[in-house]
Amino acid sequence: MKLGLFDHMQKHDKPTLSYVELYKSHLEVLECADQAGMDFYFIAEHHFDMGFSECPSPGAFLGAASQRTKNIRLGPLVYVLPLWNPIRVAEEVALLDNLTQGRLECGFGAGIGPFTFAAYNIPWEQKREMTLEALQIIRGIWTHESFSFEGRYFKCKDIDSSIPLVQKPHPPLWMPTRSKDSIEEAASSGISTIQWVPAGMKAARRAFDEYREVYQRSRPVGPKPHIGLMREIYVAESDKQARTEGEFHWKNFWERRGGARTYGAHGSTGLSTILDGGRRGELMDMDHSIAEGSFICGAPETVVGQLKKIATEAGADTFLGEFTFGGLTQKQSLNSLRLFAEQVMPELRKFDIDALNFPKADA
Repeated sequence: MKLGLFDHMQKHDKPTLSYVELYKSHLEVLECADQAGMDFYFIAEHHFDMGFSECPSPGAFLGAASQRTKNIRLGPLVYVLPLWNPIRVAEEVALLDNLTQGRLECGFGAGIGPFTFAAYNIPWEQKREMTLEALQIIRGIWTHESFSFEGRYFKCKDIDSSIPLVQKPHPPLWMPTRSKDSIEEAASSGISTIQWVPAGMKAARRAFDEYREVYQRSRPVGPKPHIGLMREIYVAESDKQARTEGEFHWKNFWERRGGARTYGAHGSTGLSTILDGGRRGELMDMDHSIAEGSFICGAPETVVGQLKKIATEAGADTFLGEFTFGGLTQKQSLNSLRLFAEQVMPELRKFDIDALNFPKADA
């Protein structure tokens, strides 16, 4: 399996924690992951998120990260494309691909925060069409000496990027797939995909099965894309310790993400159609969440079993763990990451991903 970190960059209700210290602490976790030999680090882009997620500019943070790491592959997950000029994204990615010396991964998506769209004066109901149009421009700029485009939302004329990409034809792309259109776009183009917790494992499996079917039918050129699961994770010396220490932070996380505290006066987070009363109640039940594979929590040997189980159920070859969720202290997060690297990673590296029901491109 491929293994990595996902980072919401959470501050939560910590008024004594400065943003200087916040960013410094996340760079420290990233450095440890790099030294441990993890494959990926991805960071979210959120705006006006009231402490839940505090990286409005993933490119800026990844530029800093590029100078603090040597081997781990770095990327946004995602650039919220409707909020960006696609020409600017194409240029910034080229810069980051050079800063990372070809270690850049690049996630694109439509976004989940309606308040952010209102603040930027971007039409929320048109975000999917804007995303696909922006992606067409970005890829066109990367793969043509001179590129012109005129669409409903964006246009450009005779764009010739002066910064060459290190990776050809461009860095590997990722796209969360929450709709039929996004699944079709990602799978038919060979773009890696990722599923998070809210919709549950059955929904993740259905999305991945559809993705695999489209991929197999389309047979896009290029390396086989990744199918990934992202989960919050807490590893401790024993199951009892992990559950005792992790419960508050797991519940705190979902109080922030799924409840009024997250966006208060700003309205829906965009997950409201998924996190209805029933589903949110399930996630707030830590034991239920662990049992269904939404929360990875336990001693190293327990976590190995949990991850093998959800990877097999979903047919996933990649796991991204969020080690810095809730109000975990830096010491707790780093110890969890250390145990994962020392005792969990070696077992997962031996896991036979060819048995995970992912059809090979030449099958």
